Amino acid sequence: MPATKTPGKKDPVKTYIAEQAPDKGALLEKLRAIVDKTVPDATTAIKWGVPFYMRGGKSICALASFKEHVGINFFAPPEALADPKKRLEGGGKSSRMYKVRTAADIDAAAITKWLKASVAANA
Repeated sequence: MPATKTPGKKDPVKTYIAEQAPDKGALLEKLRAIVDKTVPDATTAIKWGVPFYMRGGKSICALASFKEHVGINFFAPPEALADPKKRLEGGGKSSRMYKVRTAADIDAAAITKWLKASVAANA
């Protein structure tokens, strides 16, 4: 079940992905599928030009396309996001990014774990 959207409006995530280069769009679609499966009751909106997934008004994650990669930001304190392989980047107090350059970079199990941690941290 995909994330909910405002009735009568276009899906903001689908629109964002369609506007990206085909290679980036394909990676974002794979990430989107993981988010939709893991957090099916999330709502979506475009904030700061990129899709955000939220529950209860609190940000869970965001998807974004960059020149060299796409990324998924997880909104949780670093201590909530177990990362023994040191794949998450960022130095903030409330989020970390996982960069994806190719489909082989997509670790669905790790992304699912980080999404669940973000949901729990924002419950």
